[in-house]
Formats: sequence, structure tokens, C-alpha cells
Amino acid sequence: MIRRLFSGLWQAVTVTKNALGNIIFLLLLGIIITAMFTGETDVMPDSTALVIDPSGVIVEQKELIDPFSRFILGDDSDQTETALRDIKDAIEEGADDDRITALVLRLDRIQGAGLSKLEDIARSITLFKETGKPVFAFGGGYSQGQYYLASMADEVYLDKSSYPVFSGVFLPGFGVYPVYFKSALDKLNIKFNVYKVGTYKGAVEPYLRDDMSEASKLANLTWLDALWANYRTHITGQRGMSETSFAAYTNQYNELLAASNGDGNQLAIQHGLVDDLLSNEEWQTRVSDIVGKQGDTFSQTNFRQYLTMIRPPVPIINPATNKIAIITASGTILDGNQPPGEIGSTTTVEMINRAHQDHSVKAIVLRVDSPGGSATASEEIRQALVRVQKDGKPVVVSMGSYAASGGYWISASSNKIFANANTLTGSIGTFLTFPSVKIAANNLGVYSDGVGTTKMTNLLNPLEDVPDILDDILQQSINNTYKRFVSLVAEGREMTFEQADTVAQGRVWAAKDALDHGLIDAIGSMEDAIASAALLADVGSYDIWHVKPPLSLRDQFLQQVANSKTVDSLIGPSSIGVSSSRLLSLIKSEFETLLNMSQQPGVYVQCIDCKLSL
Repeated sequence: MIRRLFSGLWQAVTVTKNALGNIIFLLLLGIIITAMFTGETDVMPDSTALVIDPSGVIVEQKELIDPFSRFILGDDSDQTETALRDIKDAIEEGADDDRITALVLRLDRIQGAGLSKLEDIARSITLFKETGKPVFAFGGGYSQGQYYLASMADEVYLDKSSYPVFSGVFLPGFGVYPVYFKSALDKLNIKFNVYKVGTYKGAVEPYLRDDMSEASKLANLTWLDALWANYRTHITGQRGMSETSFAAYTNQYNELLAASNGDGNQLAIQHGLVDDLLSNEEWQTRVSDIVGKQGDTFSQTNFRQYLTMIRPPVPIINPATNKIAIITASGTILDGNQPPGEIGSTTTVEMINRAHQDHSVKAIVLRVDSPGGSATASEEIRQALVRVQKDGKPVVVSMGSYAASGGYWISASSNKIFANANTLTGSIGTFLTFPSVKIAANNLGVYSDGVGTTKMTNLLNPLEDVPDILDDILQQSINNTYKRFVSLVAEGREMTFEQADTVAQGRVWAAKDALDHGLIDAIGSMEDAIASAALLADVGSYDIWHVKPPLSLRDQFLQQVANSKTVDSLIGPSSIGVSSSRLLSLIKSEFETLLNMSQQPGVYVQCIDCKLSL
């Protein structure tokens, strides 16, 4: 009786599970079909404003989103990232589109972006302004990352009905403040045995100290000052502001705020950072006077909607034309296959090989946006690029926000290296960590003992202290890796070993200093790198092919669903606040990086100080 009861219950569960799976599949199929037909009805007026309203962190490459969790759990995690290329393409296409008569910047939802990425977007806005079309910015308040872009507008407005904690324009400056946990490790009785080469290799300091060393402070302040000077020049140039006024605003903000009765909005206007305060209704009227009305608001199209109208649903690649292949290497460098948002050695080498074997590809541009990672994975990628060069196809590197440590390793042997003015690079050094939990385990009553055939049998036991023989082996290993790193830099950059060693030592360089020291060839954009690749390959006309990692049919299906506007409308906004969402995203990213590195022990070339996001 009981057996029949449980059997019946199990059959009921099975039937329900299968039925639910079929329902979800049909629902998702309907979403795709609806999205396809919806896209066909998109019609843009003859005069409309292109609205640039990025959300989350601006990245080179978005992570692959699973729409099932989004749909069932109401997760809008894809909105924590916006692809840099999407923003640039929309602005530059809009510049040549007669239907786009103005550009509107709504920057409130930007949670972070490397200064180099903001520089790229600003360059696209400059191209738009050169057409004579106006650019407007409107927001409740501007962080310094948001304001870098807002300052590009012909008219910058603040919403008079918005009351953020830091009203107006808040410019606290640049800084790097890693988390140090030596004392926490001591309390847990966990000992991290650290091996490193490079005077300035600050990546290991959190294991060894509770504060930043003087050497690291000196090195970090050098590149921070360089980037802050670039930021100051950009803002003062765009707004016609004196450097004296800028210095006062950024160093005596509290005093100036008191003089303005605590009104940050008025303070921003007084210093020329903002043109005026407008209500939402007044703002709508201001833009409507330029582009016309659309219902209760001004005629407008969101940049995501605009991209669906101007981009083909499936990228069309003409096999008969010459091509420059673009390969994006964004994230931490790890061994094996890795999803978009990380750099897997196997994944990246496969993309390089595809471009290598395609006879229509005449050159490769590698877009690097990485603080580094596994030395082994970095070398695998570099060797794949060298094979391309040996077959006569030039390789040119375009550096994003940072291309440091392993990011520089994979770049070093290329024919040419371009970096944005705000790129961080270098950090040529190596480190390795080996944990010992003997004391912590002993305190819990856990011990390790036994016998072995040689002195080295028990070397890698974390329940024992690191013996002298292992200590010697690990230090020699890390020294050898550093010499290899410096040697390939010297060979790739046509330096002597001594010259390369002088600019190495784990030190981070801003682009101008990297250029002076011969680590890069020029300060220039991605477009400059592409033009250089075409020149080196001696091709006049060519198409651009963005090589993407191969996706399974399932992943392609999920990606199509995830990009569907219908899914977005079904899910709606997240209940998690912007600040909380950003914090959770950063914690998730850092934890996953640490987990991946712990699961793949080895020698690492990584820069933790380089992760400056505005």
C-alpha cells in the first residue's frame, strides 16, 4: 500500500516536471517569436533623439546570461553590464543617421567604468558633435565617472526635484585601497607562504601586511596622478573651467558647499560644471523644441532599441573580402575554457586559430582589457599569436582600461601596441602563494603524519609547514618565470634584458610613461590600432570581423532569449538597489576570481592595484 502510494507520488512529480519543462520551453519560444515580430514593427521618426543610458558597469565583453534564472527568479543581472562597443556603435551610427537629430546622455545608472572606456565613448561623442547636432545631458546628480561623459554635452542639466546624498557634481578624486588581511589570517592560524619577484609587485601585499608599503604607495600615486591630470584636463577643457577653480572644487568641497548653504546643485552651477536646474517637465520641453514630441515626451529612441534597428539579426560575413579580425581578451586570464568576461587560454587560442586559418583574415587586432592571471595561460595565448605572426599576419594590440601583468605578457610580442591615454599597463612581475593550515588544523585536533620514499614526498602537504627544500624550489621557480617574462618583453620590445628589467619590477605605468619607457608604440584608439594593422598587412579595403568564442546551440538559444526585449519587459526592474547591486556584483567577481585561482594553482602574473573603476 505504502509502496503504491510513493510510486504514485513519484509519477505525479515526474509528470509535473515534464509538463513544467514543456510549458517553459513553449513560453520561451513564444518570447523569441514575439520579439522577432516586434522588431519588425520598430519605426523611427524622421527627427528623434538618441538616448544613451548605460546601466551597470561598462565592459569590453558582457557575461553570458542564463535567461531561465532571469525569468524564474526575476534576476536582471544583465543590466549590471553594458558593452562598450554597443555604446560606441550607436553614437557613431547616429552621427551619420539623418533621423537622429540630437544626442541625450542619461548617465544615472552607470555604476562603474574604467577611465579608458569613458575616453573611448567621449571620442565617439566628439565625432557626433562634429556633425553639428546638439548633445544634452540630464541627471539627478553626477559621479566623477558619469560627469566625464556629461561634460561632453553642449548643455548639462540637473534635475531640480532630485535629492541624492551627493548632489550636483561630486569629484572626490582617484584612489586605490586594496583590502589587507594578514591579521585575519593570523587569527585563523593560516599562513600564506608568498614568493614574488618585483620591487613593486603589490598583488602579494594583502597576504603579508595590513597596509600598503611605501614602495607601492609611491608607484601607485605616480600613475594615479597621471590619470587625475588627464581627467582634470578633460573637464577643464570641455567646460572652460580654470585649473584653479577645479583644484578648489576638488580639494575644498566642504568649505565651498557650506558657502552655498549645503546646496550642491547651486555649487556645481557656480563653478560652471552645470548649466542649469530643470524640472523633468522643463527638460522634456527643452529637448522637444529640438527634436519634436512623441506622446507625452520628446521624440526618442533608446540606444539598445536603435542597435536592433541598425544591426542585422545575424552578423553577415562576406567570405570574399579581406578582413581584420578583432579578438577581445577581457577579464582575468585563466587556464582552459572560460565564459565571456574571463580569458580562458583554450577559448582564446581557439579564436586566434580560427582567425589564423582563415585566408581572408590579413591581420589580427587583440583588444586587451585584463589585470593578468595565470602565467601558463598567458604564455599559451602569446605563443598562439606568435604562430600567426610567423605566417606573415601582423598582430596589433589595442589596450583598454588596463593591460597589466598577464595582460602585458600576451601583448609583448605583437607587432605594434596601442594604448589609450588612460590605460594602465606594465606590472611586469610574478608571484606565487602556498597556504599552510597546520596550526589551524592542529587547533581543531587534525594532524598529518606518515612516511615517504624521498625528502620531497610530502612537500605539498598544506597540513605541514613549508620545508626548506620546497621553499627553495618555489623561489627558484618564481625567479625563472620572472626572467622568462622580462626576456620576452625585451625580445618583443627590442630592449636589452637590463633595460626591460628596469621598467619591470612589477611597477604599473600610465600610458604616457609606458610610451616613454618603450612598453607601447603609441597612444591611440582601437580605430588607430585597426588602421595600423591594415597598413602592416598592406590591405587597402577590408571588413572588420569580431571573432567570438564558439557557443553551443544551447548557449546560442539562451543568448537570443536573454537579449529579447520581451524578456526584459516580463522581468521588470530589480528590487535590489543600484549600490547594493554593484556591491554584490563586485563581491561575486572578486570571489570567483579567487576561487578560480585557488582551483588552478600555479604562478600568477596579476595586478590588483590596477582595478580603478569610476
